[in-house]
This record gives sequence, structure tokens and C-alpha cells, in this order.
Amino acid sequence: MSRTQSLLLAALTAVTMSACGIRADDGPREITQDQQPDDVEPEAQLPNDGPTLLADLYFARFDGSRNNLVTVEHEVPTGSSSSTPTPGPVLESLLAGVPDDEGGDIVTKIPADSRLDGQPVLDDAGVLTIYLTPTVSDVQGDGARLAYGQMVCTADALDQVEGVLFVVDDQPVQAPTGAGETSSAPLTCDSYTNLLESPNS
Repeated sequence: MSRTQSLLLAALTAVTMSACGIRADDGPREITQDQQPDDVEPEAQLPNDGPTLLADLYFARFDGSRNNLVTVEHEVPTGSSSSTPTPGPVLESLLAGVPDDEGGDIVTKIPADSRLDGQPVLDDAGVLTIYLTPTVSDVQGDGARLAYGQMVCTADALDQVEGVLFVVDDQPVQAPTGAGETSSAPLTCDSYTNLLESPNS
């Protein structure tokens, strides 16, 4: 193509764009939300670090002869309208494991993959039903007594909770108590008194 033909083609292109209402930008310009195509995925939102409240979480500590239940005061997330800790966030914090700022002698006996399988439900009598994934059954014996003791005592420490039940795979759980018995009745932290660390420890 000759130089003359190239110049003519460039001029024709400019005239065509002008006729179509398309004008060139001097640089990049921002596209508003209304101008974005419908099939564009929205930008991922970063987690919002909302307000927190202090709650008593129960873990285990070895005293030289056996493991005992101990209380750890820890901040848990809460809704902006709540003035007291609520069961869901408190239990999620417990199931997440020992807080990073706690000493190395504090452990959890709840299996690492155990999670809530739905939000806990509190009935009018104050009985809290906790729905768990099946991995909670991976622990047996003394470990199971401590694991369920952690969850029961953590939930029972909330003002509105009067007893705790467990459901796994839509089935009520015969939960182990501190004495090694099993029960499908609502449990309280009193059911694990023999596992609580002595105040003088």
C-alpha cells in the first residue's frame, strides 16, 4: 500500500468513527457500574472486621497427670446490634481451635475438621441444639469426654443457655459426660465438673 493510500485509509477511518459517535480518549477512563456488562463478576469483598465481645471458651490443659477443662477468655465476632455473645460465633471460635495468643500448654480435644452443620437453635426453655459435622465422632474415650465438655461448658457459659443438645447427620447424639456415661438429655457444665481444672492448679 502506498503512502497516499495509507493516509486516505486513516482519514476514512476517522470520518467513520466520528459518524458513529465514537471518539478517542486521551487516556484510560473509569467505567461506572452501569456501564459494566451483566456477565462481569463483582469484585470479591474483603472480610469485614466487625465488633467483638469477650466470651469464655473452654479448652484442655495437662496438669502432669491428666487433662482438665480450662477457661480462656477470648474475643469473638458479634452482630452490631448484640450486646452479649451469641452461640453461633462463640462456638465457631471454639471449633477454630486454640487462639494464637494462648500458651502452648492449652490444647483442644475437638477434632480439627469439626464444624457447625447449621446455626445452633435456642428454644424457649433455653436449650441450645448444636448441629455438628460427623467428624466430631472421630475422637473417643477420654478425648470425647473433654471435647464434648469443651462445647457444653462454652455454650453453658452464655447467659441465655440453660442446657445443650447435639445433633449429627440429623440424629440426636448420645453425648459423653464427664463421668464417662452417655446422655441424650440436655447437658450443662455441671455434667463435667470432675474434668474442670482446680482453681489452685
